[in-house]
Amino acid sequence: MRIPAQTKAQILRLIEDGSSVHPSDLEALHRWMQATYETLQFDSVQQQIFDEHCRSSRAVTRSMRLSCGVSMLKQALYKQGPENYILISTQV
Repeated sequence: MRIPAQTKAQILRLIEDGSSVHPSDLEALHRWMQATYETLQFDSVQQQIFDEHCRSSRAVTRSMRLSCGVSMLKQALYKQGPENYILISTQV
């Protein structure tokens, strides 16, 4: 799957932002989660996985949700398609 250039730039910004957001800053975390969810709209499978494992209140700690989200963004840049995605939250 090809990612549009503008989306790649947004993903890179979100990876950088996500790496600097502190999990205790709920407002910043919420903004980052929403922006990430919206950016992943180019890939509905990845977007759904992100929603279930990172945005869900059933997910584990905020820190793990953030780490999982950053990892998923990195995967989106480097994997060929949704069939190659791995469930990051099981690795964290």
